Amino acid sequence: MTETIQLVMAIVLFVAGLAMVISGMLIIMTREYQETMRVLSNQSTRLSGKALSDIGVQAALEGTAQLLESVTRLVQTAIGTGVFLCLLGTLICGVSFWMLSLVGQ
Repeated sequence: MTETIQLVMAIVLFVAGLAMVISGMLIIMTREYQETMRVLSNQSTRLSGKALSDIGVQAALEGTAQLLESVTRLVQTAIGTGVFLCLLGTLICGVSFWMLSLVGQ
C-alpha cells in the first residue's frame, strides 16, 4: 500500500515537473513581444525624424520611449519566468526520480 502511494506521488510529481518544463520552454520560445518591440522601434525612428521639425511631437516621442522601455522589461520578465519554470520543473522531475529509487527498497 505504501509503495503504491509512493509510486503515484512520484508519477504525479514527474508529470507536474514535465508540465513546468514545457510551459517554461513555451514562454521562452514564443516571441510575441518581439514583434511589438520591432514596430515600436520603427515608429520611434519616424517620430524622432519629425521631432526635429515639430516641437509638439517631442511629447509623443518621450511617451514612445517609455513604452519601448516598458515592453523591454516585460520581455525580460517573461524570459525570467520561463527560466524559473524550467529549473523548478527539472528539480521536481529529479525529486520524482529520487522517490522512484526509494520505492523498491
